[in-house]
Amino acid sequence: MLAFLCLILQAPEAPEASELTPQEDLAAIYGERWTPEARAYTIAGPGVVSVDVYGEVRSSLLVGPTYSERTRISQGTGVVIHDSGLVITNAHVAAPNRNATDPRNFDYEVAFADQFGGARYRARLTSLDRETDLALLKIEAKGPFQAIPLGRSDDLLLGEKVIAIGTPYGNSHSLTSGILSGIHRNVEVRLSRHQNKRFSGLIQTDAAINPGNSGGPLLNIFGHLIGINTATLEQADGIGYAIPVDRVRAILDERLLDVGQSLRFWAGLKVEETQSGELRVVSLHPRGPAAQAGLQVDDRILEVSGSPVNSREDYASEFLVHSRGDEVALAVQTDGQEARNIHLRLRPADWRDTYGLMGFSTKRVTMRVRRNAFLTQSVPVLEIERVFANTGAARLGLQKGDHILAVKLKRAGKETGKGMWQPVRSFQELVALVRGPDFQLGEANLWIQRGEQSYWGMLTFDDPELLASIPATSSEVFGD
Repeated sequence: MLAFLCLILQAPEAPEASELTPQEDLAAIYGERWTPEARAYTIAGPGVVSVDVYGEVRSSLLVGPTYSERTRISQGTGVVIHDSGLVITNAHVAAPNRNATDPRNFDYEVAFADQFGGARYRARLTSLDRETDLALLKIEAKGPFQAIPLGRSDDLLLGEKVIAIGTPYGNSHSLTSGILSGIHRNVEVRLSRHQNKRFSGLIQTDAAINPGNSGGPLLNIFGHLIGINTATLEQADGIGYAIPVDRVRAILDERLLDVGQSLRFWAGLKVEETQSGELRVVSLHPRGPAAQAGLQVDDRILEVSGSPVNSREDYASEFLVHSRGDEVALAVQTDGQEARNIHLRLRPADWRDTYGLMGFSTKRVTMRVRRNAFLTQSVPVLEIERVFANTGAARLGLQKGDHILAVKLKRAGKETGKGMWQPVRSFQELVALVRGPDFQLGEANLWIQRGEQSYWGMLTFDDPELLASIPATSSEVFGD
């Protein structure tokens, strides 16, 4: 009997180390301490980085000149989504609104947690989408890096355990957990001290999301990414929100991984991945660098800068490391022909809107506008500095010195005859209105002041994204 009791009380032998997966090995070592949070962190933690943003801040003493100093202006968290070093974070982390400086002039550093090596690298901002509050960084070092596995957000369960990883207040990784307390939330949330934004379709959780957690991952218990932590509700403690991973995946595909939307250069092409896994050119700007280099629509992209590309992430990772002025070598193939090499010279990013879209560049000036028979008013307007040849602006007859007063929209603004006119105060606003859903295509859409005369004209475009929206029967007009 004693022998039998000794037999059943004897601890079972641990499995051979070779028979255990890393997770099982840790579970065997830590026993009940091996919680779902600990398991998720070991899976996802190596793919989480702190993000520090540095920029020029102007300061002045009570006596003496104003001076500038380089200092940290933003801090948050990022998620490695590709082993080449692509990192996604929040746009309000990568480009804080309180600083009006062009974010391309910022410096970025990302750092892995000490328990995962603690390496620190420089990074660059490659693309930005303020509308969805997402941004993409590229680590300026050769990988591979460990990427977080992407989960799904279309099968989330109310009440399931979720885990948030962040770097609040600039510390190393901080882990919080809670439950998924809501989906499809439409709320106005605080992004920073001076910035609120309204979102729709967010994930709600009671896992603490503190300053510095923005841009970090919200995980399920398997360590899979289900959302990007974004903000907290200003008037309620203990409520945090995350952008669902399915939306993150869509924004990556539609915008952030689109080389054509890079903040650092203009290439003038759009590439998509087919169902068979091929990378095909789907559109080219006729005056863009890619078209001028000899690339054709439906060409297959085989290599970028000598590296084979087998996915859109590979393609973006190799392309987005470049800047204006760089020459990029592409190996491409047209169906039925031998592969060939082409070299394209990247143009400045602002050419996408000046030379590529509008056909002219502008500066902001002030002019007197008559309000009635007795009163005039000074208003900011755009004065054309240069009109580019072979563009819709040139065909319309726009000239240096013309003033752009307004553009026609389908809604909002001051109604003048057919359609509604919206004044423009900056070139960025003009571009946003033209690319927006309410811009009137195919009829008079530009209000021009030339000397003492005022004109309405129809501006046409070569930008592939707009061409499909212009009626085929439209013709250019220029009338008073």
